[in-house]
Amino acid sequence: MSNTGVARPSPDTPVTLVPTPTAASIQGATIEQSVRLFKVFDALRNGDTAAIARVSKANDDSKLEGTTVLHLAIQCADQPVIEYVLSQQSSDVNARDREGNTTLHTAAMLGRAPVVKLLLNQDGVNDALANYAGKTPLDVARTPEIFQQLQLARSMFIDSNVRKVHQLLKGNNYDALERLLADSRVRTTLDMNGPELATDPATTEHGGTLLHQAARSKDVRLAQLLLLNGADPFKRDRKGKLPQDVTKDDRTRAILKRSPAAQAAQRNIQEKTILGEGAQIGGASSAEAGPKESREMKGYLRKWTNYTSGYKLRWFVLEDGVLSYYKHQDDAGSACRGAINMRIAKLHMDPKDKMQFAIHGKSSVKYDLKANHEIEAKRWYWALNNAIQWTKDEAKEEHRRQQQENTALREARNEQLERGKTRDNELAPNGKGMLAPGATSDLASAAPSISHVGSSMGDQASMHDADSIHLFSRSNTMATEGDLDDDEEFADDASSHEIHPANKDAFSITAQSAKLQLELLEQVAAALKLETEKNPDMTVSHPTIRQVAATYDTAVGNLKGLLMDLLRISRDHESYWLHRLEREQNIRRLWEDSMARIAQEQEVLENRIGESEDKRKRTKRALKEALEGNVPEASPEPVEAGVRPMLELPRDSVVTTRSRRPTIAELTNNEVSDDDSEVEEEFFDAVDAGEVEVVDTMPPASPPATFGEKDVETASKAHTEEDAKALDIQKSYKGYEDGIRKRLKLDADNRPKVSLWGILKSMIGKDMTKMTLPVSFNEPTSLLYRVVEDMEYTDLLDVAAERTDSTERLVYVAGFAASEYASTIGRVAKPFNPLLGETYEYVRPDLGYRFFIEQVTHHPPVGAAYAESPRWDYYGESAVKSKFYGKSFEFNPLGTWFLHLRHASGGEELYTWKKVTSSVVGIITGNPQVDNYGPMEVKNWTTGEVCYLDFKPKGWKASSAFQVAGRVVDKQGRTRWSIGGRWNDKIYARFTPGFEASVEPPTAEKPGKDQAFLIWEAHPRPTGIPFNLTPFAVTLNAIPDRLRPLVAPTDTRLRPDQRAMEEGEYDFAAVEKNRVEEGQRARRRAREAKGEEFVPRWFKKAKHPVTGEEYWDFRHEYWKVREDVAEGKTTWNQQGLEEIY
Repeated sequence: MSNTGVARPSPDTPVTLVPTPTAASIQGATIEQSVRLFKVFDALRNGDTAAIARVSKANDDSKLEGTTVLHLAIQCADQPVIEYVLSQQSSDVNARDREGNTTLHTAAMLGRAPVVKLLLNQDGVNDALANYAGKTPLDVARTPEIFQQLQLARSMFIDSNVRKVHQLLKGNNYDALERLLADSRVRTTLDMNGPELATDPATTEHGGTLLHQAARSKDVRLAQLLLLNGADPFKRDRKGKLPQDVTKDDRTRAILKRSPAAQAAQRNIQEKTILGEGAQIGGASSAEAGPKESREMKGYLRKWTNYTSGYKLRWFVLEDGVLSYYKHQDDAGSACRGAINMRIAKLHMDPKDKMQFAIHGKSSVKYDLKANHEIEAKRWYWALNNAIQWTKDEAKEEHRRQQQENTALREARNEQLERGKTRDNELAPNGKGMLAPGATSDLASAAPSISHVGSSMGDQASMHDADSIHLFSRSNTMATEGDLDDDEEFADDASSHEIHPANKDAFSITAQSAKLQLELLEQVAAALKLETEKNPDMTVSHPTIRQVAATYDTAVGNLKGLLMDLLRISRDHESYWLHRLEREQNIRRLWEDSMARIAQEQEVLENRIGESEDKRKRTKRALKEALEGNVPEASPEPVEAGVRPMLELPRDSVVTTRSRRPTIAELTNNEVSDDDSEVEEEFFDAVDAGEVEVVDTMPPASPPATFGEKDVETASKAHTEEDAKALDIQKSYKGYEDGIRKRLKLDADNRPKVSLWGILKSMIGKDMTKMTLPVSFNEPTSLLYRVVEDMEYTDLLDVAAERTDSTERLVYVAGFAASEYASTIGRVAKPFNPLLGETYEYVRPDLGYRFFIEQVTHHPPVGAAYAESPRWDYYGESAVKSKFYGKSFEFNPLGTWFLHLRHASGGEELYTWKKVTSSVVGIITGNPQVDNYGPMEVKNWTTGEVCYLDFKPKGWKASSAFQVAGRVVDKQGRTRWSIGGRWNDKIYARFTPGFEASVEPPTAEKPGKDQAFLIWEAHPRPTGIPFNLTPFAVTLNAIPDRLRPLVAPTDTRLRPDQRAMEEGEYDFAAVEKNRVEEGQRARRRAREAKGEEFVPRWFKKAKHPVTGEEYWDFRHEYWKVREDVAEGKTTWNQQGLEEIY
């Protein structure tokens, strides 16, 4: 492809077709005019300077309908041709087309930066002229580059003319100043009321205008000259003074108030205020000054303050639809004293005093304002009125625009899908250098939409903004025929190290030329139709007909070549972006590989550091034992830790401090002492090694207590309530007679193996609950099941209910709260997201409890649960905030869990806690592991006692994994128990009244002195269970024949995709997963169309009576309905539940 000689701009810069003036002149044009316009276009397109000269000489611009030769050249010709046209004497650089666009408008809209620069260098160019829509070239600039060019040119022009004004004022050359101000470009760009024109130090210090300077210096001629050229006699300086206020000369005051020049200035200002775009200000149309000026204003007004002070001068600023005021002008932008939005404002003019008006805002906000002159008051009134109307129109337009954008986006998506199916066939060559029939018909049908006849410039500009075509290069020397495959040499150029995109500016010309060609054909056809209607006897041999036929033949040939050029450039553009895409993919692949290697190296390094740390710890322990063995005892024998000597004395009488032997390590400033975490590790390592005595149950706190008559009555009442509760729960046992399931249907997990990192790398930063993953990444459980798995160790709650001491009960409740995480080991697969309204029931006759959960909201996903047993009630919500950070998944639980414990003493206690953060790490290295970390506070609201647990994050040392440590404190904050262990294996506790310290392992001389008891131990995890499920999780999805008719139709056991996943039918599971999720979306859209919201069936939002937190309150209706269903009194279909599967 040949180079057009035009500078290569960025390929990413959007360039849009502009509406051409010929479109507006199609109707009513004669054949001679159409042929003349075509000849001009053909000469410009081919770059034939001789033909251009002939056509320009024979046909001046007045004979071209609604356009000029220069306008056409900018739209379809290369820059050398445009330079040639500009060199002709007949070219007017400021000429307008039918829409009022100058040549600078056209070049700016087309995005032709070199042409804009060329036009700005022409003598007499006026870049401040506005088109009939009130927009200057600066307003319609298509690219930041062109905007900067125009802005810089205007700034330089203003700066140079300000210097000229200063020089002329210095020499009192008012004749030259008058000629300068009469220049059209100066009149439309130079602000006669700007402070930069003033040269007098006193005037500039106070922020006055040149008219203030003329008044201060009593220069009557200068004042008259300024007033006749747009100076504002009502413009105040920073002190609030008008030009007439800065002089005491009566003649000057009279000039400023009553001279013809002053009256002309007042009349122009009033016209500008009232008529807006139709007024002539200082000889320039307001369209050139810009419509924004009619609704924005700054100046001093007198504002009513109170009856004591009356009216006070204040600086008011009306800008962007907001009226603000300040005490002084210097305070503007920093010390606003009040503001009213014009969208809610009401304006009232005092009928008695023409200088007084009021503006009302929201509620009682009201500004009573007074101007110094009637004209000034009218200016403010109309500016405020325009601002009010503009803000209301903007609100309506924004609403309409938003609706149009939403509609356009939907249509664009549908159209893009349709185009994607047929694009390859449409662009296929037919071997003869012609377009495929489909492409030809599509382009032909698109022609009317390209040329929107009779539309305004603003409408067309917005239309083309929406269509945003990226335009590239063209060449006059391109072949119009031949196989399109010839262009493949573009990508095979061995001498080029980088593929470059096609030139945007030349493609813009090609596209615009094709558009012009189609419009010319339309115009010729319209003219021929009109001619035949006038002269029905015209024969084919008539010269006019032959001229039209010749024009058509040439136009079709040119159009064919243009379309081939566009296809060539489009293919080059596609090749360029395919190359860029491939390169970016390679770079990303290298980055991913590098990240994986770094993660693997980090993991290896952490393991080595952990091994080194373990070795250092063993060495220190051996040295410490050796040093301690050489030191005699220096204190009495300590009280045994963990053994609670409560048989003789009440617990509160135990001494709260312990004495022990000092060690050499302590005597030598602890040079080999361990930190607290190491001491804890040593203790639990000693427990694991059998060096510390451990008992399976908590030692008794005291001998059996003697109950009084009142205590016996309370205990008897509690037992009666427990018996009634047990009988109620037993009604739910129906359907569970077959016992729990022991194994799945599958013997092994045979899911398709897919790289987890390969799928997740594009989802960094997203919420996991909103991710769409292949079904092979799921496990056949639901997020509802993950909540049920907390119930695996409810025996701890039963033990807690048996204890008579409240701190002992808190120890076991804390053990239950910590036991919930044991099932997460190895469970890295994603459970199925519950559908809105999905439910699940689980009953364990062998353990005496029942459980129910309902998905109450979908965004965010929240499941409300309630479990009950004769001795406790456990409920809460599984609200989780999740995010993928690349190296890890993070799950931050938000909901609070509540436990009502009915203990053996006859009372009831309320416990609450929040779950800790769960994380899946090792994703990049392909070795995902689960870690749980963070603080947990288990609080007894009845007694005020608290257990503080700390789940420690996995560190470098292997021994640091899964650790949990904590303490139980009474309501006075004194430590009563110490807790520690590993949440994946065992958790221990020991009695430490009044102090918090880790128990050291026993020495060789006194083995077994420390005693702890086992709170909890994880159940065995047999290997070989598919999906790494626990034996407890295996029981959850079982649905025996006796149970199937009793559960609700929304029960998770009936979910087809989850069931198919469990049975190894992965393809069917994927299909069903998509089906049920689409059904959920359809139900949501139906509710939104009706203005309805989903209401949970079995739970309701409430405020907890004790903690004050919001929670989901169980209605206690589910089990009653289930009992009625079991007894045949009702059916689930009669309950109005949604069909979700």
